[in-house]
Amino acid sequence: MKCAEPGQMKCAEPGRKRTAQPQGQSQLSSRSMIEETGSMPSNHSPIPDSPATPDGTRKGNWVEAIFGLVESRASIISIESKDALNSALAKLIPLAVCLFCVFAAWVLALAAAIGCLAATTDWSWYQITFALAGLHLVIALLALLIAKKSKPAPFPVTRSEFKKDREWLIQLKNRND
Repeated sequence: MKCAEPGQMKCAEPGRKRTAQPQGQSQLSSRSMIEETGSMPSNHSPIPDSPATPDGTRKGNWVEAIFGLVESRASIISIESKDALNSALAKLIPLAVCLFCVFAAWVLALAAAIGCLAATTDWSWYQITFALAGLHLVIALLALLIAKKSKPAPFPVTRSEFKKDREWLIQLKNRND
């Protein structure tokens, strides 16, 4: 399809997939596409339409293309950040209450255990307290080692889109060279 005539269907840059759309109709914004579907459609291009040259090719406006690209990526980051914050808060508040209750119960249980051990053995209460403190430090170090194990990278959609952007920019650079 040739794209040089007004009133005809708009078409994509060479090498970029995009569905044809009559001029004058607006596309959904990146943000609304992501909110409705949860991901960017495969035919979405962050490059705004630019006027065609007489030979039917598109003359790119790099400033608009870069702003469009930055806007779409910023909206993805914004949406994923809000989701991550909501998810973290939903887990953090009950976890904090649970940890406080467990800590209070643990302190009381340790005080009772120290008293019982001091009464039934030849050890004094401060020796038992130091032994339990050492045991707790060993457990804390083991827990720290477990916590440092690798976790999945945050913002998987954003990372994927940035990777696609880098590949696309490399292709454009190679095509223009």
